[in-house]
Amino acid sequence: MNCWTYYSETIDHIYWVGTAAEHPVRARVEARLRSEPELGTIASTAIAEGAEIPQWENTPRTVLVRMGTEDDLGRCPGTHGHLCCNYLTLNVYVGCTLGCTYCIMQSYLRNRTLEVRLPPYRTVDAIRALVAANPHQMVRLGTGEVGDSLLYDPLFALSSDLITALADLPTLRFELKTKTDCVDHLPPRGSHGGNVVIAFSLNPDSVAAAEEGVAASLDQRLAAAQRAVDQGYLVAFHFDPMVRIDQWQEEYAQVVDRLRRFRSAAPQWISLGTLRYPTSLRSFIEVRPYGLGEFVSSGDGKMRYLQKERSAMYRMMRARLAEVLPDTPVYLCMESSAMWRHLQRAVPDRSGALSQIMRPLDLRVLQEGST
Repeated sequence: MNCWTYYSETIDHIYWVGTAAEHPVRARVEARLRSEPELGTIASTAIAEGAEIPQWENTPRTVLVRMGTEDDLGRCPGTHGHLCCNYLTLNVYVGCTLGCTYCIMQSYLRNRTLEVRLPPYRTVDAIRALVAANPHQMVRLGTGEVGDSLLYDPLFALSSDLITALADLPTLRFELKTKTDCVDHLPPRGSHGGNVVIAFSLNPDSVAAAEEGVAASLDQRLAAAQRAVDQGYLVAFHFDPMVRIDQWQEEYAQVVDRLRRFRSAAPQWISLGTLRYPTSLRSFIEVRPYGLGEFVSSGDGKMRYLQKERSAMYRMMRARLAEVLPDTPVYLCMESSAMWRHLQRAVPDRSGALSQIMRPLDLRVLQEGST
């Protein structure tokens, strides 16, 4: 996707709130607005903390840039009663305008601005302390929990700042999760520490075209993944959410087969998760073709496919992935321990790396920092 064209069509105003107006990122962004002809219509204004923006600008076409807080760094919220992969999140880009029909953010993003949260300088110190407190295991940290990690990054370049600041931490895996192909602005080979994982959410072409709005096509995402590998970045893939479409077995198997090109690059991990949604999203889901499937309420209050249907999808995918990418660990996202045990018995993970992902971290340094 052409990010400059996309910004010119989807952003009207950037507001710098409070002390964010004095941050060096502002000068960098405004220089970009002046240098790219397509961005000339985007206004940039400093406002006081707590100031009201005009009511008509309280939409996703407005971006509020503010200083983040220590609460932006923490454990993935997960979901009640389901196993967590011990992932850590850093909220930087909050909100997304790609328009995926199944996205939980559409239930609360309407009539709400986007946010960019500038990580406080002490955030890097907190991450370093966390890595030091867990010296013998991988620490997975990502910015893609509440927004796409790279959709607005060519403009704000916050990922590049973090990549540089964290480059000397070999046991850290800093993940940038995306449905775009915006990777070419990131630091080139030799300018990063090799601990950055560019992760692409994947679905078959039919799902991407019909349900993932203006996100990059499958071809574009896989091409971007190859460019990332060529620049020395690690890659990962997320099949989440998997949608139970007609011919799902054939279509998802075809996507997995296309990952064979990354076998020598050894993707760091692959996650599997089936479509799920809170009841507040029901009116959005039921109007889509995939909304006609049978869903049941789970212990966390979310609607999910029947267990036997989820199990069949996971078994097929894990078996196919084990054939195509045998050295890559595959884990389930937001699934019960019963489903984990069932899948492990049916299709054991033989990569030898799954335990690194699932082993709990010592997070006391984060808890101490918040008191």
